[in-house]
Amino acid sequence: TISPDGHILYVACAAAKRLLVVNTGQRQIDRRLSLLGEPSGLVLSPDGTRLFVTCAGPASQVYVVDTASGTIAKTLAAGYTALSPVLSPDGKTLFVCNRFNDAVSLFDLRQDRETLRVPVAREPVSAALTRDGRFLLVANHLPRGRSDLPYVAATVSVIDVAQRKVVKELHLPNGSINLRQICISPDGKYACLAQTVARFQVPVT
Repeated sequence: TISPDGHILYVACAAAKRLLVVNTGQRQIDRRLSLLGEPSGLVLSPDGTRLFVTCAGPASQVYVVDTASGTIAKTLAAGYTALSPVLSPDGKTLFVCNRFNDAVSLFDLRQDRETLRVPVAREPVSAALTRDGRFLLVANHLPRGRSDLPYVAATVSVIDVAQRKVVKELHLPNGSINLRQICISPDGKYACLAQTVARFQVPVT
């Protein structure tokens, strides 16, 4: 992720368990920050002063990094394999996908604690907030339920942020699996999603 002024690029290095702070103007690494777990997602606060880093594991952590000093200011406990952190427009709420808990955590950043987990379909791996902050779209990696039915596909869970619950499941074309990153178009009209479309019903030839 990149700073608001475009001068600093933050890079999560999963295998090395570290965060790199890259100066885009000088094209060099200014700082390396070691982490206890494998970083799986980054999101920067609107003012650029705090960087939220999810580190995946059976008991995941969310590190709050002070960008000025390059140090970890706080650590928040998350679920099983946390990833895809998303900030609310006002910067007061952090959403985190807990893949193997089949749930999305809501953190109150004024109290620095998790306040709620919203159950979703199956293995949430990516989330995106609509521009008005009303809905959180959550991409579920795999379909829920049996795999020998005529229709088998993963879904996108739509969380109403105010109601704090799933209000709709967007059913994708038959065979849709392995959902990856979801994002919102700049005009806010569309959500774009990377996925695989498997051909379950076609005999092996």
